[in-house]
Amino acid sequence: MLSIQELRAALANDELELHYQPKVSMITGRLCGAEVLARLRRHDGSIVPPGEFIPVAETSGLITLLTLNLFRRLVDDLELIRAKDAHLTVSFNASAQDFSGPALSEVLLGALDSSRVHPGEIEVELTETAALKAGPEVLRSLETLRRRGIMLAMDDFGTGYSSIDTLSRLPFSALKVDQGVVSRMRTSPKDATIVESSIRLAHRLHLDVVAEGIETECTFHALQRAGCAIAQGYWIARPMPLGQFLTFVKSAPQWTAGTVAFLQLAMLDHIEWRKALVDFLLQTSGCCRPLVAAAARRFEAESTDCRLGRWYYGPGRAFARHREFAALDAPHAALHACAKRIAARALDGAGSFELAPMMRELTQYSALIVELLEHLEDAVLIELLNAAATADAQSSARSRQCVGRVLLGLAGEGEKEAA
Repeated sequence: MLSIQELRAALANDELELHYQPKVSMITGRLCGAEVLARLRRHDGSIVPPGEFIPVAETSGLITLLTLNLFRRLVDDLELIRAKDAHLTVSFNASAQDFSGPALSEVLLGALDSSRVHPGEIEVELTETAALKAGPEVLRSLETLRRRGIMLAMDDFGTGYSSIDTLSRLPFSALKVDQGVVSRMRTSPKDATIVESSIRLAHRLHLDVVAEGIETECTFHALQRAGCAIAQGYWIARPMPLGQFLTFVKSAPQWTAGTVAFLQLAMLDHIEWRKALVDFLLQTSGCCRPLVAAAARRFEAESTDCRLGRWYYGPGRAFARHREFAALDAPHAALHACAKRIAARALDGAGSFELAPMMRELTQYSALIVELLEHLEDAVLIELLNAAATADAQSSARSRQCVGRVLLGLAGEGEKEAA
């Protein structure tokens, strides 16, 4: 373990450096960002891992000084990263101590004001354990940063004791599922259920999900099928210095896109939305007025604002070439217009005689939406199966060509020997 004196000397002598671990969108299959990780390089060239100096920084009160040092380097690096790809989001780790005073928040806001950092370009990762210690001052700082476009991720989700309470109190935009749970999900049904439930919870809260610690292709695809949005781990790439990362950005491969999983989530979102409308109508006869009015606001939203709508106008655009996708727009807009009328009349005290025909109309739109989504799922699945079959056939053909060349070579050598 590093001593406090050694850490002070390292900060004074500029011995800290940044390494970047790539992140991949499981929706598009393309590079979408990176987590920046601190490394301490001694004069002899040896690397001190963060597990040996971060605890020292936290217990000695040097953590905010260390975070500020690293963030200033990150801002310089961002100019080079942006030149390679302007759409990447870079996350860095911070502790609750970093936000207990104004220093880090002021530096972050100053970087935004000077346009050295753009909104959506930076994400702060706060561990669940650190988030539990967040007081009112920390909460105010984080809310200010979120309003200005700085993203906030709960790191190591699932390792603390009050995850749900912390999610409800702090303005997170994403959560990172703990790598220990991720690594066990392929062999433990319980851990697989925990991961899948965490992903579904985050989806319903409009949070992105990052799975860290992905070390195999099987784990990547299992998480993708569960609806995870972002992948990080050694199977994708190990942390690397800035120069290597810039080269990686320029020549990053294409990973498998997870379009079907997110289409299926959109289907579930619609069914849950309809269930919520039915629950609202049942509440109007018994619940207190303020609760019913609050529930009604969900059905006053435009079709672009529900989860299905956000998918349709976001990741779903990948299906724009399919006629089933284009056909979704009209019934979805009509569904929301009908739901607005139903919610308004229910709040005015309308009875079942008036509401029943309106619900039958809404059911027609709902059934058409589900049918179109299922047909779209079939069309995409057939495309994927055909593509896989073509790839297998091409691979087999290449193998046969290689074997043929080897056999021809052996035959040629035999002829020479015979001569």
